[in-house]
Amino acid sequence: MRERLAAHGHLGLLVLIVVAAFLVRTLLLWHGVFTGEGVNYQDSDAWYHMRLIENLTHNFPHRATIDPYLGTPAPPVAVPLLFDLFVGAVALILGLGAPSPRTVEVVGALAPPVLGALTALPVYLIGQRLFDRRTGLLAAGLLAIAPGQLLARSMLGFTDHHVAEALLTSLTILAAITALQAETPRARLIRAGLTGVALSAYLMAWSGGALLVFVLCVWGVVQYVLDDWHREPEGSSQTDRVAPVLLPALAVALLTLMTLQDRSLWRFAIQMTSVAAGLGLIAVMAGGRRLLRLVGAPRGALAAALVVVSVTGVLVFRVVAPGLTYSIVNDLQRFRPGSTGFTVSEIRPLLFMTGTMSVWVPFAVFGPSFFIALGALGWLGGRAVRTAKPPLLLVVVWSVLMYGATLGQNRFGYYLNLNLALLTGWACGALLTWAWSPSGPRAALSRADARRARVRRTDEPGRPRWWWQGSAVAALIVVVLVPSALLARPMASNNLGLPGGYRASLDWLRENTPEPFTAKDYYFARYRPGETQAASYTMMAWWDYGYEIIRLARRVPVANPTQAGAEVAGRFFTATDEGEAVKILDERRTRYVIAHAEVPILPRGDVVQGKFETMVWWSGKEVSHYWETFLTKDPKSGQLGPLVLFHPEYYQTLMVRLYVYGGGPYVPKDTTYVITYRDHKNADGSVNKEILESRRFKTHEGAVAFIDRQGHTGRLIVGLNPKESPVPIEPLTRFKLIHESPGGAPAVRVFQYLGGPDMAPQTPQALGAPRQSRGAPR
Repeated sequence: MRERLAAHGHLGLLVLIVVAAFLVRTLLLWHGVFTGEGVNYQDSDAWYHMRLIENLTHNFPHRATIDPYLGTPAPPVAVPLLFDLFVGAVALILGLGAPSPRTVEVVGALAPPVLGALTALPVYLIGQRLFDRRTGLLAAGLLAIAPGQLLARSMLGFTDHHVAEALLTSLTILAAITALQAETPRARLIRAGLTGVALSAYLMAWSGGALLVFVLCVWGVVQYVLDDWHREPEGSSQTDRVAPVLLPALAVALLTLMTLQDRSLWRFAIQMTSVAAGLGLIAVMAGGRRLLRLVGAPRGALAAALVVVSVTGVLVFRVVAPGLTYSIVNDLQRFRPGSTGFTVSEIRPLLFMTGTMSVWVPFAVFGPSFFIALGALGWLGGRAVRTAKPPLLLVVVWSVLMYGATLGQNRFGYYLNLNLALLTGWACGALLTWAWSPSGPRAALSRADARRARVRRTDEPGRPRWWWQGSAVAALIVVVLVPSALLARPMASNNLGLPGGYRASLDWLRENTPEPFTAKDYYFARYRPGETQAASYTMMAWWDYGYEIIRLARRVPVANPTQAGAEVAGRFFTATDEGEAVKILDERRTRYVIAHAEVPILPRGDVVQGKFETMVWWSGKEVSHYWETFLTKDPKSGQLGPLVLFHPEYYQTLMVRLYVYGGGPYVPKDTTYVITYRDHKNADGSVNKEILESRRFKTHEGAVAFIDRQGHTGRLIVGLNPKESPVPIEPLTRFKLIHESPGGAPAVRVFQYLGGPDMAPQTPQALGAPRQSRGAPR
């Protein structure tokens, strides 16, 4: 009876944890997401998922596998269908087969927090099966309030498949653990099949699903090696603890990919290769294990054979499938991002997440759990190696690989959050168990200590001392829960949605520019390969904003967040010659250009920043062509310090001329500086330019005359303020400003390109007056 009451109590706590996890992910952002203008999604990818889901609800169950709004010819959609299919199906059910646009939007916004809250359930069950109920509850509770990537990607309005990846990963690991703990071959086979179903769903939710296949196969290999090394007593030694679970699971996954997965999907070949190679590897390991035992091979023989087979297999694969080998190696380069990769924040290694290395980043992102779990992983890893218990070893291998993946690329933090919750939950549970244990603290070391201990003892014999319990609970609250909650709160209230003025501009574009396709409602059409229309024109914008343009303006951007077209957009916006820029527009049949406020380097609060540097990297140019960091002497201390100065080429770029100067002219007045400099060699061998003298001129002509008199060597004309050019800027002649976002500083400025084939200017009635468009959102 007491056990039944305890079970009901744990169930009630688990329900409260799931509800709390949902509230954490919704309450603080509710009014920021559900606005009067519509649902304000919290990520660029979320806008595109909603575009796919909207199209799906009109063509259910057929989700678009190609999309003409991504470019011409219509490229494949980069994400698998399962997440979109789930959201679309729920919307159709709630809408009784014909959901309104609002129903689809609301379901899409609520899906991430619902899935994020439900992830606490398999995490609880993993902790409960592996350790005990207390650990399961602690792990689920910690996950509910944990800061980090999983919280950020399961927030209200963050409609992306990442939260589904986390949920399906935990379900796959849970199913594998239950299969390993099965008592009969029949039960093991059924649970292994369920593991395959969960793994299949995971692969159908993310094109990079080979990651989890790799985790399972690495565990299988390590398990075989440890079992061979331990050589357990007769009876259990002949039991294969890997193949009966992994072979059925991988077989189910392979069958699912062959029958249901879109074969044009990005990484489809890598998914198939990973599952097929995993099947082959585990089968070879199982057969090799049995063969080596039959011939009486010594310990370690299986590991040696594994090395030989692996090296041979890789070499043969490189010869047989060089193209696929290149694709796999290229995909693994994500863990070594280049200059353009570093411009995407989620691709950066964890310690370099802020742009420079910092060992404090893990604490800022994940809180104390990152380090507590690391210690717990070391302890449990030692136990797993000693005992070779499959469920524990699986979780240890999984955790080690997720630590490595996240350190290599911080986006994998939403996987690591699961491991941190489990490992920290175990550590906290162990602390509470120790505090509540009847043994209490250590026995006294001397008779005098024993006498003093008896005098101080107030508890009943055999019971723990209350101060150990209180200290353990206080440590749990102060060290783990409070810091986690404090770090999670700003993440849970961080509104990453579109500014109202920007959304109004996208609505304006949808209503005041021509449809790019001739077919009516082509946005909702079913697209078939080889039968899609080509867009009559495109819109030039930086790649970060492509999905919003597709979803809200329903127009075709040159570049989008797959980074397709990023190099082209970078070359256009960093061009300093209008003739060079319009050639790029003609090549892409571009009719409109959108200049975003977030891109140029501008004063923003206490800092001067922008996305312009990423454009430079993508265009293949050097940042020093546009600005440099000089050394200048502080007049008070006499110490050299950094000073960023802008070259004339920065102000002459199309981005600055379009957004900052609105396409018009600029005449410098007291903004032209001439610096005299010399090369300064630093202690590390690098060289900077040290400013020896700086002069400010009322006109550019005066600065030029000064340099002509004094000589050009060691002197430069520069600008100090990124908004104030030191050189005259000529007006653009092929661009017409037709719209600015309403509000203060416009979020975007929209220009019509006056040229190119079939690019006749629209009438003023069709385009509207640019200044009158302020404050007139749809």
